[in-house]
Amino acid sequence: MLFHLVVLKPFAGYSRGDLITDAVVVEDILAGPQKGFVVRLMQKEG
Repeated sequence: MLFHLVVLKPFAGYSRGDLITDAVVVEDILAGPQKGFVVRLMQKEG
C-alpha cells in the first residue's frame, strides 16, 4: 500500500486527524460508505 488515510470526519471510533495505516482497514474503508470521511496521505519513503 502506498498511502494511509487521515480522518476528516469522526466515524466508527476514529477521531478527526487519526491516521489509519492498516492496509486491510484502509481497503475496507475505501470500499464502504465512510470513504468520504477520509483523505489519502502518501507514505513517507525511507
